[in-house]
Amino acid sequence: MSELMIALVGGGGALLGAAVGGAAAVAAAKVQARHGQETARLAYQGPLDAARRTAQREAYATLLTAAQEFRLASAAALGPARRLMTVTDYESRGEPPEEAIPEQHRGRLRAVLAQVPGPEAVRAAEQHVWLEGPVPVAKAANALAAAVTELNDVFVHAETKYEDEDDEGRLYRHGLEANPVALHSKLVGCIDMFSKVASAHLNAVEARSATPPRRRLRAVP
Repeated sequence: MSELMIALVGGGGALLGAAVGGAAAVAAAKVQARHGQETARLAYQGPLDAARRTAQREAYATLLTAAQEFRLASAAALGPARRLMTVTDYESRGEPPEEAIPEQHRGRLRAVLAQVPGPEAVRAAEQHVWLEGPVPVAKAANALAAAVTELNDVFVHAETKYEDEDDEGRLYRHGLEANPVALHSKLVGCIDMFSKVASAHLNAVEARSATPPRRRLRAVP
């Protein structure tokens, strides 16, 4: 092989080596750039995620506190509400009640019902949960607020008289047809369900945030 051929072969090898080395450097730089972008994104997103988790936790806690306060206050009003409803139903039908309640005693029963807070605090907290999300937690909050409203309506209308038609179209009067004890049990179940759904969401988010992201490495030619 002549010296010229040797020089050409050697030069070609050097060029090929430089090309391969350059491509490897470019590929490595791209990987490093992507890693840097991911690191910057996590540094920016991390505090935002933490702030949102805090806001969600506060919204959930506010709703649970308001619902528990209503549950405790309403438990003491179940018996008085039932007594007023029963007497009102007899009076609506024009029948003497099995156990008459003197007006003075009725006033004491009404005072117990008046001690139950309205559903406003629970409704406001529910709207806050809807803003924070996610949807499964918001739906559980909606069911909880509906249960509070339904039971509160019993206390508000315990002495309301209604008029309806029977199957033959004849009008008849009656009191509120509801079971406050059953509605209270429903409320307790809704509180428990919301607590479980909200807790599951927060725990899942905490688990994801505690797991470091996996880097995708590409082979360099």
